[in-house]
Amino acid sequence: MRHDDQPIALGGDRRRATLGLLLLNANQGVATSKLLEGLWNTEETPATARKILQNAVRGLRVMFAQHARAGIRVPALLTRSHGYQLQVDPEQIDMFRFHRMAQAGRAELAAGRPGTAAHLLRDALALWRGRALADLVEAGHSWAELTALQNARLDVREDYFEAELANGRHQAVFGELEAMVEAEPLRERACQQLMLALYRSGRQADALAVYRRVRLRLAEQLGLEPGPELQMLQHAILVHDPSLAAPARPARPVMITGLGRETESRRRPALRPVQLVPPAAPGGRSRVSAVLVRADFGAGSRVTDVGEALERTATTVREEVERLGGVVAGLTGSVMLALFKPASPQEDGTDQAAGRAVRAAMSLRQRICFDLPDEERPALRMAVSTGEIPVRPGAKVLEPLPVNGALLVDCESLLQFAEDTEIVVCDRTRKLTGSAVRYGREGGLRPRWTVKGWFRDPFAHPEVFDREPELGVLSSLLERVRRRARPHLVLVLGAPGIGKTPLLDAFERRVENAATVRLDPLGPLTTPNVTELAEHRPLVVFADDLHLADNAVLETVEDLLNPPDPMPLLVVAAARPELFRRHPGWGARQRHASRMTLEPVTLDPLAGAAEESGLLRLCHAAG
Repeated sequence: MRHDDQPIALGGDRRRATLGLLLLNANQGVATSKLLEGLWNTEETPATARKILQNAVRGLRVMFAQHARAGIRVPALLTRSHGYQLQVDPEQIDMFRFHRMAQAGRAELAAGRPGTAAHLLRDALALWRGRALADLVEAGHSWAELTALQNARLDVREDYFEAELANGRHQAVFGELEAMVEAEPLRERACQQLMLALYRSGRQADALAVYRRVRLRLAEQLGLEPGPELQMLQHAILVHDPSLAAPARPARPVMITGLGRETESRRRPALRPVQLVPPAAPGGRSRVSAVLVRADFGAGSRVTDVGEALERTATTVREEVERLGGVVAGLTGSVMLALFKPASPQEDGTDQAAGRAVRAAMSLRQRICFDLPDEERPALRMAVSTGEIPVRPGAKVLEPLPVNGALLVDCESLLQFAEDTEIVVCDRTRKLTGSAVRYGREGGLRPRWTVKGWFRDPFAHPEVFDREPELGVLSSLLERVRRRARPHLVLVLGAPGIGKTPLLDAFERRVENAATVRLDPLGPLTTPNVTELAEHRPLVVFADDLHLADNAVLETVEDLLNPPDPMPLLVVAAARPELFRRHPGWGARQRHASRMTLEPVTLDPLAGAAEESGLLRLCHAAG
């Protein structure tokens, strides 16, 4: 209770509990027996309980009279035949205001106006200052009315999340959703909303992990399966149902200032302000490439301080972006935005900015994904989009450029398609950089262009496929399998484009006096007859791109390594490190297993010097 914005001392626990129970049933009669039961447990009710209750009521009446003032309705505590009734203006109690605003917000939501609904529901939730009657709860009072009020608050929070998701603001409510699901893991509607927000943020695996957790809890605690709505959402995520996409929001032009490079070194990235500006006056257009980076530290990470790890990642992003002439223009949690604009008027209209953007993304993937131990690195996804922006007539190259919101929306859409360690680019970026960057077309329900590596520069040193040490290790393991008739697994790990597939191909050509079988992780699951193939000679099973395989294929590979009888079997599998993001313990059950991590091939410096010398003589002779 407050009077002139000052709190009123209510007295002891019995008086506060009496007022609290009457307020929860305001303008309704409350039986004396119910008040006594609310103040004491049945076994603990003293003989003087009714007298104590009467004293508490008398004290409340005195307090109301002392703080009465003209023009304001004073609460009236009346005696009824069966108990007491507190008559009070509902607008003086925030609980009634909360219910009224929540009802109005739900009506707007049902009418298809999520924007207004979110505003009303947010204002209703803003009335809360923690748990209702928290001091009485801490004193041991537990009433059905309090439980109902707390559940009503949770229901309104879910309504608010639904309205914001309908507005396409899944990023805005993401943190609150995670906190609510953590506190209320059995509320299926909140879990469903969190799954949808994760999916729209490009985190499909995390969305499915939420489903697995709630299903496990329901089965263990209640012996139930998730409801039909949650099951339907899980199926829609698995098939990438287009209806799950976030609703389109109108793009507004924004001004991203400070596109010049900074020379001072800071631990935390310096963020440039983003200002809304009207459309630029008619003039020329300039080409700009945007890189959207998302780094997530999931449940499999051993990072203890996620905030510090995100700060290190942001510092790495800033270093690489600015090294290549770009600027970090925005940072929100685990998402970072970098922009690359023409460095000079001569560069405008060329592929230089797009090339630097893709090069920065590839450098970041190497530093963040492959230069760190698996348990310390985040799940990294990147998207590169290129578009044209209007420029005022006579504007200088280093002046701030108005970036159309459509470019940022395009980047966000691409990022939803990316998987761990993937760099997804728009079609325009691919065409601008296609002569230098090697791209692959990923199929499935979400076709996309991803960066695979660099094409060989015609004036650069020729790359030599020198994997003799690795081939020697594989040959030694095959000989060991041949002699001991014991299955063995070799898992070849490495970054995209580092040469895992060529290594498997080269070893397959080198295998002699042994049968070979290829498993297709993406094709129909077929299990070779291992016993027949390995009856007279060793068997080598090759499995490439194992990080793309589903659970059935991974289980099949493990089953091959546990035959009922000893046999000479070597399984050589290639995968990216993100395999252990999905299955941290895969292969750990195998007693005889090896990991081979590929590093970039270092060329012979003497051979390179000789080729460079010959090229210089040729150029000199040609003038």
